[in-house]
Amino acid sequence: MKMTQVVLLLGVALYATPSSGQWNGREAIIKEVEKTFGDPPGMTRLDPTSRVWADRKAGRVVVDGYIALRAGQLEMFACPVGTKEHESIVAVFSKAQVIHAGLLAIGAKVGSPVTWEPKYEPPTGSEIQVLVLWKDKEGNKKVVDARQWIHEMGTEADTLDTNFVFAGSSFWKDPETGKEHYQAESGDLICVSNFSTATLDVPIESSKANSGLLFATFTERIPDRETPVRLVLQVINEKRTASLNTPAVLTEKSPTPLDEVKRPAIGPAAEKAANKAAQEPPTAKQSEAEQRRDAELKQLIRD
Repeated sequence: MKMTQVVLLLGVALYATPSSGQWNGREAIIKEVEKTFGDPPGMTRLDPTSRVWADRKAGRVVVDGYIALRAGQLEMFACPVGTKEHESIVAVFSKAQVIHAGLLAIGAKVGSPVTWEPKYEPPTGSEIQVLVLWKDKEGNKKVVDARQWIHEMGTEADTLDTNFVFAGSSFWKDPETGKEHYQAESGDLICVSNFSTATLDVPIESSKANSGLLFATFTERIPDRETPVRLVLQVINEKRTASLNTPAVLTEKSPTPLDEVKRPAIGPAAEKAANKAAQEPPTAKQSEAEQRRDAELKQLIRD
């Protein structure tokens, strides 16, 4: 993707980006977001009315939002504010196409959306890891891989185990007005069900039909509704590919699957403790690289 195309897309995004009036009714949430997250140092803000920044050197886009859903089935992990909050864990204060333009600007490569006919073809594109930053009730800075909040239905504690890909959605041209519309603006920003209109999607077959939904919220791990969060969209080195069994995450080792954690089989107290442990993300010992990454990302949260 040439830089001129990036500029053109960003120009369309900025032209289409509404004034702050789009966030009417969420002024209190925005104030909390601004209290929690300042402008990321060394990053370029992409739009004055959206909370999106890009860092080409680090290969990441940062976007702010809040917890919209803690309990329910999922079609998306994240959507733009005012779209599909009823089936997305996070709502973000940005147009989808501004985030798309940011990913292009940091060097991510657009692939292609899912296709269903004549046969299923998964979405493709640069692999993107999504990390979530927030403060807990005690004011502690927290970092987690978004996949740990996405529960695989029909299992006790399994989670989404592949990163997302930059499918890139598409534009639709109104035949009457000639105006182009970026199709992910309807809410299909970061999807866990396959959509041909998704900006980011999962490279596995995941139906958008209610009877075929694969994922739901991992409620016990998700902070309260309206908690401010910051998403970090990190481009993964293309030499590392997403695996359905081994998550590809920066320089991390794959977390220990919760279904492999040994549970004591005696006594109600032991069983209660085991159930509580299952509500927490895996706690495998972090490598030095992981510790450095988390320490760096926590600098994006105000003290």
